[in-house]
Amino acid sequence: MTDTATVFWYPPIDNPIPGSKVIHGKERMFESVENAVVFVMETLPEQHRQTALIKTDHRSIHQPDIEGIYAGIKTRD
Repeated sequence: MTDTATVFWYPPIDNPIPGSKVIHGKERMFESVENAVVFVMETLPEQHRQTALIKTDHRSIHQPDIEGIYAGIKTRD
């Protein structure tokens, strides 16, 4: 898990405009997938965490996998 990783997430939209497709997301880069996973699980609020996606040069990691990786990190600590 030494690939650099970028976390993308989107704030929840309370009252979406019908037909609107513009979503202004946020992103943050990390030196490893492990650091990205810890950021998602320990820093992002729950509603943002649900929209989080981690991308590396070789793969995309979605929420269920983020939670699984995080559980593995925590069992090592």
